[in-house]
Amino acid sequence: MNRKIVIWFVLMVFFGVFFVWMLAYSSMQRSRQVVGHVDMKIERDGPLCLQEEDIMAWLKQHGIRLQGKSFDELNVSNIEQILAQNPYVSSVHVYPVGDSVLNVDMRQRDPVLKVYNMHQTFFQIDEDGVEMPVNLKYPARLRVLTGFLPYAPVYGLNVRDLADTSRQVALRTAFALNEFLRKDPFWDAMFEQIFLNEKQEFELVPKVGGQLVKLGRIASLADLESKMERLWLFYQYGIGDHGWERYSILDLRYEGQLVATKRRGH
Repeated sequence: MNRKIVIWFVLMVFFGVFFVWMLAYSSMQRSRQVVGHVDMKIERDGPLCLQEEDIMAWLKQHGIRLQGKSFDELNVSNIEQILAQNPYVSSVHVYPVGDSVLNVDMRQRDPVLKVYNMHQTFFQIDEDGVEMPVNLKYPARLRVLTGFLPYAPVYGLNVRDLADTSRQVALRTAFALNEFLRKDPFWDAMFEQIFLNEKQEFELVPKVGGQLVKLGRIASLADLESKMERLWLFYQYGIGDHGWERYSILDLRYEGQLVATKRRGH
């Protein structure tokens, strides 16, 4: 009985060592293989900002060539770090799979708001609140934030993390305002521009109707919701048969009120 146990134990050790050796041998063989094909996948939900040719150009710019290199020559971690530095890349995972195939799985940053500052520079803010450049190769139709914005972009900065005391805090509020508009199909279709005036008060410019909507300072999400509820009620019941063109300004700056200014001649 003891002899059978010893034999069984020896066999188990043998097969265990053999299995580990096979894994090591397989890994060694794979490391010697040459990359023959790069399978690149770029996920996105928003406008196109990045394609495979752009990624390959970025790698070339940083002195990295993938095809023709053996796997043991490639520093996968280093490649991921370099790709993550691309301002249009949100996340990346690089790994070998199969024979001579290198997978590059990426997620593109999805811009949701375009910003035009006082330095006449365009930049974008993505769905996570991160500042990113505008890629002129791929024009995107986004709502635009303009006005008294003296600060230059810091690519990679998350505007949601800006402190109340930051001179750039208006970007945090503008991002929250834009997110509020995006979540409502009516508001999303209605307004094409957010304007920040010299008093650091927000104004909305609609696609139709031509009237300026003055929101003023936005203290909180509840404050914004209250103002937009008043605006909705006015659009529903206050305009009547006269049409939106009758008014030039809809002012929501005063608590519990909406002050409508008529155009001349109406």
